[in-house]
Amino acid sequence: MAEERMKGRLLGSQEPYALITALLALAVFWWLKSRGPGLGEAWIFGLGFGFVLQRSRFCFVAAFRDPFITGNTSVARAVVIALMTAVIGMTLVARTGLPLADVHPAGWHTLAGGLLFGTGMVLAGGCASGNLMRVGEGHLQQWIVLFAFIGGSLWGSHDFEWWQGASIGRSPIIFFPHIIGWGPALAFQLLALGAIYLALMGLEKRFFPDFTPAPRERQPYQLRRLWAQPWSYWTGGIALAVLDVLLTWRGGQPWGITTAFSYWGAWIWQIFKGALPDWYYYNLPAHRQALEMGFLGEPRTLLDVGLVIGAFLGSLAGSEFRLHRPRRWPLIAAAVAGGLLMGYGARIAMGCNIGAFFNGIASFSLHGWLFGLGLISGAYVGSRLLLRFLL
Repeated sequence: MAEERMKGRLLGSQEPYALITALLALAVFWWLKSRGPGLGEAWIFGLGFGFVLQRSRFCFVAAFRDPFITGNTSVARAVVIALMTAVIGMTLVARTGLPLADVHPAGWHTLAGGLLFGTGMVLAGGCASGNLMRVGEGHLQQWIVLFAFIGGSLWGSHDFEWWQGASIGRSPIIFFPHIIGWGPALAFQLLALGAIYLALMGLEKRFFPDFTPAPRERQPYQLRRLWAQPWSYWTGGIALAVLDVLLTWRGGQPWGITTAFSYWGAWIWQIFKGALPDWYYYNLPAHRQALEMGFLGEPRTLLDVGLVIGAFLGSLAGSEFRLHRPRRWPLIAAAVAGGLLMGYGARIAMGCNIGAFFNGIASFSLHGWLFGLGLISGAYVGSRLLLRFLL
C-alpha cells in the first residue's frame, strides 16, 4: 500500500484529469437524457456507485474470503451495516406503494448459483461490482474476468430453460412481509443481521485476541478529503445502500449488474452469428424488449458502464490510476475460470452479489439469504483452492 502511494506521488496529481473526466461524464449525461427517459439517471447512478466503490475499496470478495483466510471481518461487518441500511430504506420505499423488484423463487438453484458465484469471485479476485470497479482502475486481468463473466452469462442464458423446469419454476417465492407482516419482518431482518455482526466481531477477536485499534487523530474537515482521501468501509457501505434505495425509489428497479452481461453476450453473439440467440431466456418479454433497446438505450447497461467510469473518476481523483498487468499466468487461468463460474451462477440464481444477495435480503426475500449461504460455501471452497494452488 505504501509503495502504491509512493508511485502515485511520483506520477503527480491526477486531479486535473479527474476534472476533465467529470465534465465529459456530465456531457454524456445531458446527451443520454435527451435520448430517452431514465437513461441519464442510470448513467448518473452508475457513476455514483463506481465512485463510492473505488474510494471506499468496498469489496464483497474480501467480505466473504478474509474471515476464512486471515480472520479479518472489517469488510464483512461493513457489508452487514450496508444491509441494515438498505433494509430500512427498502421498507420506506415499499411504504410509498412501489413493489420491491428483487423477490425471486428460492430453491436449490439459488444455492447452486451462490456456490458457483462464491467460488468464482474468490478465484477471479473480484465479484460483479468489484470486477467493474477494478476495470475502471486499470486492472488488465479484470478485463479477462469481464469477458469470461459475459461468456458465463451467455452459457447460463442458454441453460436457463432447463433450470426453469428443474428448479426455478417449482420453487416458492417467499416474501417475509406477506407471511408475518411488515413489522415482524423488519424486526427479523435487523435482528438476524445484528446477530451476524456480533458473530463476526467474536470471530475476529478469536483471531486477534490482543489487538487494540490505534486511536484516530481528529483532523479538520476539508472538502478535498471527499475525493482525495480513502473512505472507511462502513462509509462506503452506507453510501452504496442509500444510492441503491434512491435508485429503486426513482425507477422502481434496484441496482443490478449481471443481467446486462447476459445482454452483452447476446449482442456479441449477434455480431458473429448474424442474429440474436433464439433461446428461452432471450424470448422472455422483458429480455426481448431490453435487447431491442440496443447498447446505449438499455438502462442496466448504462448503469454498468457508468460504474466503470465512476471508478475511473475516483481513481483519478485520488491520484491512484495506473495500469496493472497480471503478475502470474496461473492467475489468468483462475480469472477465466472464476469469470465463467460467476456468469453461470448469476444467471441460474437470477442475480449476483448485488442483485441476488444484497438486494434479495434488502427486499425481504428468502432467496437472498439462500444465495448468501451459497456465497459463504463458495467463498470457503474458493479460499481453499486459492491457498492450495495459487498462493
